[in-house]
Amino acid sequence: MRYNLWFGTVDDGIRISEDFKKSFLLASNESPLPFSVSELGLRVLGRDYYRILRKTAIEVAEERVRKELGSDDMYVIALVKALEEVEEAINMVREKDEDIRLVKEDLAEHFERALAEMERLRSQIEKEIDAVMQKIAPNLTEIAGAKIGAKLIEKFGSLKKLAFAPASKIQIAGAEKSLYKALSRMKRGKEARVPKHGIIFLHSFVRSLPKKKRGKMARFLATKISIAAKIDYFRGELEEELFSSLKKRYEELRRA
Repeated sequence: MRYNLWFGTVDDGIRISEDFKKSFLLASNESPLPFSVSELGLRVLGRDYYRILRKTAIEVAEERVRKELGSDDMYVIALVKALEEVEEAINMVREKDEDIRLVKEDLAEHFERALAEMERLRSQIEKEIDAVMQKIAPNLTEIAGAKIGAKLIEKFGSLKKLAFAPASKIQIAGAEKSLYKALSRMKRGKEARVPKHGIIFLHSFVRSLPKKKRGKMARFLATKISIAAKIDYFRGELEEELFSSLKKRYEELRRA
């Protein structure tokens, strides 16, 4: 009977694998092994057995992680989630620092050092997001900014899904809870204010306008984001006219 082991196969004799990673992944058997894998491995590979096993296991694990992250937009999603967690931790430490300073000054200094370290980490993550976004979505980055663009990719699940999403959905992405609450109130015959923007409110062109003009700017921005994401997904070449038309619309609304 043939047995598949991480370092080879056992049939009439022992055959050492030429590709340990491949044999590691194929090391499964229908019935229990009638021998000790480690004892057999030590006999065949000697003192290198555990070193090779550890190296192979690490390489296989790393490949699986890379496969799970897959494309760069999956990496962006992981970075956005990490950034959100770091920002949440920073806010928490700041709150505790203010409370502790009133009681014990020396302990507050430890909090300040921890805060400084987390702020450096946040800066590093933001720089990495910017670098990856410039690479995979130059038009989206130009239109929305790296941070907003990355948040939108994280929200929709991938650059592809963002590219195929309607502009109306992009406009309110991140404000779904407010939208559902408003629609629920309206169904019951009550007055409700439907949100005009979600994540894209973070964009300076939306945020800096008076409230009554933000909806128009948000709609226009969402349309441009949709176009930018499509260009990035299908072609990836920078279209400078996109941003100039966005800025022109912003200036029109600002002066109106």
